[in-house]
Amino acid sequence: MNAKKMPGRVVYKTNLAGDTWVLGIELEEKADFIPGQFVSLKVNEEGLRRSYSVASLPNKKNIELVVDVAPMGVGSKYVLGLKVGDLVEVLGFLGKFVVSDDTLLTQKKLLFVGTGAGAAPLKPMIEDLLINKGFRGQIHLVWGMRFEKDLYWLAELDKLQREYDNFHLDIALSHPGEKWPGVQGHVGDVTDKIKIEGKKTSAFLCGNPEMVVEMKKKLIDMGVPEEQIFYERFA
Repeated sequence: MNAKKMPGRVVYKTNLAGDTWVLGIELEEKADFIPGQFVSLKVNEEGLRRSYSVASLPNKKNIELVVDVAPMGVGSKYVLGLKVGDLVEVLGFLGKFVVSDDTLLTQKKLLFVGTGAGAAPLKPMIEDLLINKGFRGQIHLVWGMRFEKDLYWLAELDKLQREYDNFHLDIALSHPGEKWPGVQGHVGDVTDKIKIEGKKTSAFLCGNPEMVVEMKKKLIDMGVPEEQIFYERFA
């Protein structure tokens, strides 16, 4: 399906944690996309655009976008300035960072690795697999952040862990507090300890470009075929 420009209206804007915001946009038509895809927002009158992953499941006309405003560039300032009721121009839906039907049929383990707001497309991808597709293979999400105060979605992800015994979550903090009970370090420190089943594993990487490059190499060294490693870089 070709991408097209769609008018939208901001229905909510909420601070998730730290510099991370969630933007709810109501479109004039059904949001027909595949979890993992992204949209492009027009962020100034000159037509400049910035891309943001859809962080929600396909649900009638509404989409959610997770935005890290820390860079404070044109896109960040545009999102911070939006108010409920404002009109926006959305170009979508874009990207091939999705779980294919062939992957569902052939893989026993799906590994999702994200850093920062790179978790935005991973959560709906995982929810779709568990809730809508009934995938019974192992699903492992490894999420890397710097500080505990920057984490969000913890209640939702914990609920998924309790309801689906084939879903596992590990969070790695590079700058944790003294009482942090999880992994201290980076996402690679977690994946080193995960059982990777080579050709039976597919991996989905999203976030910092350096992480994507390093993790791709690491997984290839661990026996995962390069064609089974999918990624989306967040600059």
